[in-house]
Amino acid sequence: MITELVTNGCSYMATYTKGQGHVDLAKRFELNPHDISITGSANSRIIRTTLKHSYETTNKTLYVLGMTFVSREELPICRYDDSINPTVQDVWEGAWTNPQNQLYGMSRWVDHWTEKHTSEWVKIRERYEVGTLVDRTEELQYRMASMIDSLILRGHRVIIFQQADQWWDNFTDAENKRLQKLESYKQIVNGFRWCAVRWQHEQGVPYTEYSQAPDNIKHRQPGSHKVINDYLEQYIRQHELHL
Repeated sequence: MITELVTNGCSYMATYTKGQGHVDLAKRFELNPHDISITGSANSRIIRTTLKHSYETTNKTLYVLGMTFVSREELPICRYDDSINPTVQDVWEGAWTNPQNQLYGMSRWVDHWTEKHTSEWVKIRERYEVGTLVDRTEELQYRMASMIDSLILRGHRVIIFQQADQWWDNFTDAENKRLQKLESYKQIVNGFRWCAVRWQHEQGVPYTEYSQAPDNIKHRQPGSHKVINDYLEQYIRQHELHL
């Protein structure tokens, strides 16, 4: 029997949970709410920490995962030994960080990694990412499929959706066909093409003003979660992802 609801994602999900969105969603299913989101997360971290949590918990859990931009990556460049007085969260996260989007982690960078190295890494990424989006998205989708299979096998449940990354623009028919293999997974909303933040913008959900991003992909205001929770509740019940 599912007893817990755990959210995971990047700052989009962290903003949602800051406004107690996960608490409201959990109440709708009579579950205990928890959150392991971290601002700046890459999808690899979301998948890894979801699996890590699922192996460590003794409770059957419904995981609600808001995935982030396909192009985000992370590196194992952080210290978490006693010399830096690490927090429990630091130790649990381990050496991984996204140095481009998680600058608050600079205090844990290993001594031989500097901002110069981050700049060089970003330039290298920008070079090899050209023309490879379909391959990187396909790889991500197979990771998500493997995670789903693992979670279900061990009695957990999961719903996965994209937040704002409209990655399929300008793909050819052949490229889109490569990414349709996983559309049979009811746990992935609309074959990973439904963007929760863009959809909320269309519904008139207010956004925060502090971001330089376009209005339709800005974070929604904390506490304005009724619209998204109505959608998620309906989807979860329709596909019996809470059972």
